[in-house]
Amino acid sequence: MLNEAAIRCFLTLARTLSFTETAKVLYMTQQSVSKYIAKLEEDLGFSLFVRTHHYVRMTRAGETFFALFQDFSERFGSAMEETKQYYSQLYHSLHIGYLEWLEISTGISRALKLVKSTNPELRFIGERHPQYELNALFLERKLDLIITYQEFAPRAQGLKKLKVLDTPLVLLVSPDHPKALEGATADDFKTEPFIKAASSRETLSESKSRARRQCRELGFAPSSIIIAPNLESAYMATEFGQGVLVSTMLSRMSLHSELKCYPIGVMEQLLCFWHGDQENPAVEAFASSLEQVHQ
Repeated sequence: MLNEAAIRCFLTLARTLSFTETAKVLYMTQQSVSKYIAKLEEDLGFSLFVRTHHYVRMTRAGETFFALFQDFSERFGSAMEETKQYYSQLYHSLHIGYLEWLEISTGISRALKLVKSTNPELRFIGERHPQYELNALFLERKLDLIITYQEFAPRAQGLKKLKVLDTPLVLLVSPDHPKALEGATADDFKTEPFIKAASSRETLSESKSRARRQCRELGFAPSSIIIAPNLESAYMATEFGQGVLVSTMLSRMSLHSELKCYPIGVMEQLLCFWHGDQENPAVEAFASSLEQVHQ
C-alpha cells in the first residue's frame, strides 16, 4: 500500500534531486528519506531515481509517477480546500422555515441565542411559508428544519422530529354571533357550520375529509362544513358570522383579532422536523434548544 509520507518524500526529492536538501525541507534524516524512497520503489516495482556519488536524477518511471503524484497532490489540495469551505459554511449556517401564521418568533430567538452561545459564528435564516410550500421546500432540502403541527407533518423516510410544545386549541366565533353570550362555552357551538381552511394543492374532497376528521375528534356535529380557500379567508368568514373556526393560540390571527375565543380542552402538538442524515450539528442543537426554551 502506498504511503503518504513516502509520496511526499518522492515529490520533494524529484524537485530538489538532493537527499540532503529533501531531508532539510521535510525535517527528516537522510536515512529516513532513503528508506521511504526505497519502500516506494519496492511497492511500485520500479526504480524511481538513479543515484551516484555526484548526482541524483529521475528514471523514466520516476518522471511518469512524478506527473501522476503531482497531479494527485494538486487535485487533493483543491478537494481539501473545497471541502473545508463547504463544511465551514454548513456548520455555521441554519436555514429554518415555519408556518406563515405562527407567532413563535420569541421562542425561535431564544433558542437561537442558546445555539450561538456555543457556535457564535452561526448565520441564521428564518422563513415563513404556507403549509404546502413549507413541506415542499423541506423535502427538497432547501430548508434545514421546519416547525409545523402534527396535522401537517411532512412524509418521507428518515425524518427526525421533536416536540416543541403543546398549544391549546380554541374555537373562534364572531363577537356578533347570537350565541356568543356571557357564560357561553365551546359546547354551545358544536352544531354550527364548521369552517376549515384548505391546504395548498389539496382537493376539495380532501379538505372536507380533514375537516370531518377533526370534527369527530373534537366531538363536533356541524350542520355544514365550509371550506375556505386559505386561512385568511377562513378568519374572514368567521368574522362575518358564517360559521366557527378551530385554531390555536399560537396563530397570529387568533392573538390579534376581535374574534371570541372559547377553550376546547384539547392540545395540539407543535413539532420540528429535520432529515436524519443531514450533517449540520447546528440543526439538532437548535431543535433541542427550541424544546428547552418552551419547557
